Amino acid sequence: MLNQEANLETVVKFTWTINNFSQELKNCKMLYSQTFFAGANPWRLLLYREGDDDEDEDYEEEEEKGLSIYFVAVDSAIHVERILCCSRFKLSLINQIDCKMTRTKTTSDDICIDFLKSHVRMGCSSFITFDKFLDSKNGFLVNDSCVIVAEASVNNNASLGSRLIDLNGGGKIGKVHLELLDKACSKHPSLIESLIKSSQRFIEGGFTALGRVLHFLKTKKMKDMMNDDAARKELQDLWDEVERVGFDDLTWLEPHVRSALSMKDYIQREEVVTKLKGNVVDLEDRVKRAKRELEIAEKDFDKRDLNDALAHGISYL
Repeated sequence: MLNQEANLETVVKFTWTINNFSQELKNCKMLYSQTFFAGANPWRLLLYREGDDDEDEDYEEEEEKGLSIYFVAVDSAIHVERILCCSRFKLSLINQIDCKMTRTKTTSDDICIDFLKSHVRMGCSSFITFDKFLDSKNGFLVNDSCVIVAEASVNNNASLGSRLIDLNGGGKIGKVHLELLDKACSKHPSLIESLIKSSQRFIEGGFTALGRVLHFLKTKKMKDMMNDDAARKELQDLWDEVERVGFDDLTWLEPHVRSALSMKDYIQREEVVTKLKGNVVDLEDRVKRAKRELEIAEKDFDKRDLNDALAHGISYL
């Protein structure tokens, strides 16, 4: 769903259905959803009963406990500037009996942001009182199941340069390559997602290789590739290195690389085809000339036969 004003934002929606809630909460006091991505940043949803979180040190037992729901950053390196790429967050506890009674919290009012030592989380410590949530008549927990919908408004124009710098750890990715990588990752966030759990050294090597391929394709002209064996070998070596890294999806880049690598073969095949076309034209001309010669020969042959016949006839008489 795109922002209709300037197509600058995309709303990422994730639905988390928790079945057998009572048993799940009994087995594990803090429940986590599967990972989902808002832009290039991985998140999970966290649900627990207020006071069951070890970090809620100020909770007083006599207060009525509430249900806490949070966005939790999976990557502990997520920083403030990268969170700002997601300009709005929204959490909804679905009312399964009456959708008009669904409870919603957004960053514009109730959602708070915690920058903890171990992770970053955004949400509400007391989304709804726990007793009210447990009462199936209220519609939030029906047949021991509940549904939570999370939405994040992702700014598509937000630069991923800082994200790459974080992953790079201040390493050796050059500025020129970083600018190209920034554009590529903005269009293809899976590039970052595929390496997000890798070591700093592996990340640096992977993006350095990819940056060199992008820079190569940008600066080299296709016609230069035709007679430059060294350039083709360089590109092939760079591409082999990129493929070894294990990026999730390179289908947007591979055709351009393959086209550049096969330029010489393409030109050679084109030359062969051109030569064969010329041969065909020459043969067609020769066939036309042969047909004309045949027609003339046949006419001359007929006249000679007629003259010979007349001559024999006159002699006979």
